[in-house]
Amino acid sequence: MWCAFQIFGFRTQSKEGYLLRIILSGGGTGGHINPALAIAKKVRAEDPTAEILFCGGKGGLEEKLVPREGFELKTFAVHGLRRKLTPANIVYNVKVLAEAERSRKEAEQTVRTFRPDVVVGCGGYASFPVVRAAQKCGVPTLLLEVNAFPGVTTRQLARHADAVMICFEDSRAYFPKERHPHRQPRSTRIPQRGPRPGTP
Repeated sequence: MWCAFQIFGFRTQSKEGYLLRIILSGGGTGGHINPALAIAKKVRAEDPTAEILFCGGKGGLEEKLVPREGFELKTFAVHGLRRKLTPANIVYNVKVLAEAERSRKEAEQTVRTFRPDVVVGCGGYASFPVVRAAQKCGVPTLLLEVNAFPGVTTRQLARHADAVMICFEDSRAYFPKERHPHRQPRSTRIPQRGPRPGTP
């Protein structure tokens, strides 16, 4: 049976009796969460037996949207640093860095426990811990960038990603040129999410 990886431009045939396991990561805004949900629904439609885990940020919009769609969600404490050097911001940044270290360990444990076949990052600070953990653990990673100007997190993770999917050709200029053609950013479209459960 052809599994849902083909929506990223890959063709992978899953073995009989094998369950596809995928982590989708992203959060903070609907611009990151809704594409991830659209992918999850497409994966589920292509392979109803697939095991899907969402990873996002604590306190983010994903805590409301993801469970409402019926998917499991794991959250990490992830925040951006404040660039202006003030006493209050220095204290805040120290706290953020401490949280980032805890999130790194939690993300690595999540990857080792869930044992995903692939991890898909859809952008936002919330996507960083688990995507980077997957890269360090040797798990294939795919990045989806839906904006013409890629975010900082996506640009950082792209250095070690197996593939980068872009929705705008203008985005290509912001990613480093790869020697291997298969690692060049690929154009894609976001699958339609369809209605929420319980809606006509």
